[in-house]
Order: sequence, then structure tokens, then C-alpha cells
Amino acid sequence: MKGEIVGKTILITGGTGSIGSEIAKQALIDKVKKVVIFSRDDIEQFLLKDKLSDRRLQTVVGDVKDIPSIEQVFKTYDIDIIYHAAAMKHVVMCENFPIEAVKTNVLGTQNIVDMAIKYGVPKMITISTDKAVYPANVMGAAKFLAERITLNANTISKDHQIFSCVRFGNVAGSRGSVIPVLMENLMNRKCLEITDREVTRFIMEIPDAVKLIIKSTDYVKGGEIFILKMKAFKLGDMLDVILNRIVTRLGMTKEQINVKEIGLVSGEKLHESILTDGECNRLYKIDNMFVILPDHGCADKYPGISNENLAKYCSNNVELLSPVEIENMIVKYLNTLRFGLTKANLDLKNAN
Repeated sequence: MKGEIVGKTILITGGTGSIGSEIAKQALIDKVKKVVIFSRDDIEQFLLKDKLSDRRLQTVVGDVKDIPSIEQVFKTYDIDIIYHAAAMKHVVMCENFPIEAVKTNVLGTQNIVDMAIKYGVPKMITISTDKAVYPANVMGAAKFLAERITLNANTISKDHQIFSCVRFGNVAGSRGSVIPVLMENLMNRKCLEITDREVTRFIMEIPDAVKLIIKSTDYVKGGEIFILKMKAFKLGDMLDVILNRIVTRLGMTKEQINVKEIGLVSGEKLHESILTDGECNRLYKIDNMFVILPDHGCADKYPGISNENLAKYCSNNVELLSPVEIENMIVKYLNTLRFGLTKANLDLKNAN
């Protein structure tokens, strides 16, 4: 199958973030016509352009909350595909600033949908999260609404337009996620705070997540939610790997590290679900992904699709990462940093 993005102009909102910038990188490899990055962070845009060094990459400073800045992008570029990744993603920050979370995650999504409909963009895919399933915090509730806004657009848009979502869990190494936070505290000799050793979370690496996001673009017909297959990790297992396998790589000893278990914070779940009970009834499998269809009657539109009999999909009932897999994930992250860390200490081949 020829990749759907080949020769297309794609818009990535929140394009300087961990997911957005990787979408840009892979899209350029996949021979798109143009990649347009839309985000608030001018410094990150400058650094991304310098890193990727590709004339097809264009950047626009703006905010999904600001309609004039969004509309200027659609007036300037003939957009074929939108990957909507702009969002407030940190649970605690969304709890502390709920109105800002709503403005960005809910109203910002509506603004992008409105512009997509107005300018006849053929495809839009919103990047969502497992926290939108049975939401227990502001971030999850806002992302649930972002999903509904995106999917509902299929009922009011032009016939040739498609709106769908991709939903996944934690992305290893992404800004503000558990590995970067714990590693920064470790290298600065700060206390390692965790909420509960029994917490489990879905996790996948950034390149793998983005490959499947782009792959979902080949299959979208409108109204689907694609769910990326993931393993999970237990927070206590990650802490043990850090204390028993990582600290020595950084020239420390286990005894030098302070650990504090603070209990679940407001809005935090012990385990995450990636499907609701109702969605299980419309769940199918396609190309190493699960997909929730709008209804059973449209299944024959998808090549290679098959029924998936899955009663639940929760972070505490899927395969957990092994200690070696956790270690490798952390080492990969550390090797991206500029802290004078030596490859001899961090090389993956030394993991055991």
C-alpha cells in the first residue's frame, strides 16, 4: 500500500512537542510535499528547523486558542492532512489550571476542526490519550471532549472530509513524562518521588507511536478511534531498575538515593483503561492496531480487518515490561541528553 501522506502537505499542531516533532521527522522521510509546524514555541521551532534541515519544513508561530493565527495557516497553505497534537498534557498542571486546559484541549480542538471544515481539509487525526477513557481528571475530561468534537465533525463536514482519532498511553522519553522527570531528579541528586509502587501505565516509544499514527492515516474512513497496541510498566518495577541498574551507570550508589512514596495525587488512577465497555463491542484489529469503528456495518470498508474479542484492555492486565526492557528505555533516553554522559557507561549493549 502506498503511504497516504506521500506527496501531501501536512499540518502538525503542537508540532514542536515530542510526538509532533517525530511526526514531522517521519513524514519528511516518507516523502511528503510539505510539513507545516504550528505551535507557540518559537525557540523550539528554530531548533527543530536546524535539526531536520529540510526545505519542505515550514514553521508558524501561533496558538490553537487564537483563531486569526490558525486561519492564517489555512489561507497560506493548501493542507491535505492535519495531525492535531497541540494540548495541555500534564495531569497536575491541568488540575491546577482547568480553564486553560479547556481553552487549549477543548476549544482549541474545536477551532482546528472549524478551520478544517471551512477550508475543506480532507483528513484530520486528533492525538488522544488513555486518560480520555473513564476520565478522572481535568486532562482526561478535556481530551474526552476533544475526541467527541473530532468524531462529531464527520456529521457536519463535507462528504470528502474525514475526522478520526488515535489513542495511546504514556510515551517513553516525552517531555514531562515519568522517565525524564525521574532521571532529572536523579542526576541532580534530588529525592525520587513516586506516587504508588503499584501504579501501572501503558507505554511505548516515540518512534513506534508515530509510525502507527502515520499508518492509521492509510486506513481512516471517518469516525474511528485507532488504539495502538502497548505493553505497560509498574512504577515500582521502574524504580527498582533505576536503583539497581541505572545509578551505577551514572557513577552513584543505591545508598545515595532518597526515595519517597507520596500516594496518588488528585485525579490520578492506579491503573489506566484504553477502552470503555461500550467500545469493546465495536473493536476490530487491523495492521497491528486496534480500531473502534463507528458501527459494525462499516467493517467491510477496511482491507485486512478482523473482529477482536477483547473484554477489557487495562494497564494491569496486559504484558508488563521486563526489567531489561525498562532499563533499555531509560538508557535510550539518557543517551539523548547532553550531561557529559559517556557512551561507555550508557551503551545498550551493556544492559543485562
